[in-house]
Amino acid sequence: MIVPRFTQERCLILSDADIESMLAIAMASEQQSLSSTEPSIVVPAWWGRERKDLDLIISAIEPASHKHTQRFGLMLDQSMVLYPPETSPESTVEYSAHQSRMLTDAAYAAMDAGIKRVIWPIRIAENHPHRIKAIGDVLDRALLISRLVTLDAEKSGAPEVIIETPFVDLSDRHIGELALDMTLPISSAWWWGIDTLELARDRHQEWQQCDARQSALLEPKPDAQTTRLH
Repeated sequence: MIVPRFTQERCLILSDADIESMLAIAMASEQQSLSSTEPSIVVPAWWGRERKDLDLIISAIEPASHKHTQRFGLMLDQSMVLYPPETSPESTVEYSAHQSRMLTDAAYAAMDAGIKRVIWPIRIAENHPHRIKAIGDVLDRALLISRLVTLDAEKSGAPEVIIETPFVDLSDRHIGELALDMTLPISSAWWWGIDTLELARDRHQEWQQCDARQSALLEPKPDAQTTRLH
């Protein structure tokens, strides 16, 4: 199985407390255990298009992100969150604009902390109607904002900032295999057990349909230890 390359450097990880964010946190923890670097920083965020019941989603993201950072030994930045405005309409322009603002804020925060890499664990679903274009848009946005913030980094003597999207084009099956290899605590995803939210039910169902074998093996295992990728 092809495993996305992950930095051994300290990084800033955006977390929506979903499976891809957990993967980023677990892989950062594993890679950085090989070096003497300080723990990476995790910042709660929401870059999804969904705005319905956003306040309830956000209330689930932060405690879930806290659990993930504790489990894998990283640091949650509780002074910073990157959510859409509460009055944000569900327009395509506003959706894209929030992503740009979120990445810009994250990149400047990383630069101020002397961190070179921002990890944006966004993934474009296989059933997206315009998947290739959507993947291209994500890569372009990450690259252009990296360059924009780096202009200020060069002036101030701070490190160049790079925004990475290690999972953007991975398939459902590939994500499931990585989650299985890392023994992720799937039951700590923000959507687990929240039957009152339609999006949470949909995410749970999507995960169960991803692969029957992976879903069965990834049932809650509170004492499971992180395994190393080979």
